[in-house]
Amino acid sequence: MANLNYYKSKIKRFTLTDWLIAANLVMFLLTELIDFFFTRYISTSALILLGAKVNALIALGEYWRLLSAMFLHANFLHVTFNMLALHIIGRDIERFYGKKKFLAIYFISGLVGSGFSYLFISGVSVGASGAIFGLMGANLYLYKVNPNVYKRIYGTDFIMLIGINLLIGFIGPNIDIAGHIGGLIAGFTTAWALGLTHESSTDVKRIPFQAITLLLLIIPIVFGTLNQTSTPNLYLSGAYYYYSTGNETKALATVDKGLKKFPDNTDLQSLQSQLNAQ
Repeated sequence: MANLNYYKSKIKRFTLTDWLIAANLVMFLLTELIDFFFTRYISTSALILLGAKVNALIALGEYWRLLSAMFLHANFLHVTFNMLALHIIGRDIERFYGKKKFLAIYFISGLVGSGFSYLFISGVSVGASGAIFGLMGANLYLYKVNPNVYKRIYGTDFIMLIGINLLIGFIGPNIDIAGHIGGLIAGFTTAWALGLTHESSTDVKRIPFQAITLLLLIIPIVFGTLNQTSTPNLYLSGAYYYYSTGNETKALATVDKGLKKFPDNTDLQSLQSQLNAQ
């Protein structure tokens, strides 16, 4: 019983930041295990299978990928650097904003980051970077609230760190800079919309920033979907994906949906004939 109480007390000391890090590490381990043990049985990567941001699949209705992509990472270095950043930044933001507001900032920033990536970046994307940049944005709100106190705690190092990370995103290869920028903006506006732990989120002065945050959530997804559905390639790539994962019924339904919008597209017609013949 004594040992059980000891472990219970240890668990109670875990912060939400710790739990988020644990969730990301578990998903990374699961990704690696699937890729290692089941590669011969699946025709797609574990990242895509588990919910990477794939624009075509999101536009076809898998909007849950905007959330799941936040908990997936491409490799060991990717997850290591992101979790170190989350460990360093998350604890301060959790303390300054309280648990509920911290979670709101984290998830809203991550979703907006995914939304910006969906709108502006065509490639597959994963990572907690959008949410982590959101925590950086929330840190910037601390500067807005009280610059003098902020400088005594952080100096100018943290602001420089944000700038350096953004610069790396612009010049580095395979970095989802749109997701970073979206997360940073959303983190700042969400922090302003909710306030610090001792501030009321129902203050009328916060309504404009609550509205801005809501628009940041909605607009990229709406326009991203409109952009994706404007081309028959969406339905072709979606159908090929569903077929490759063994879901012939969904593949055919996707082609049929595409032909309703693009009835004269020969590639869709050809693919429909092939699927119907099987």
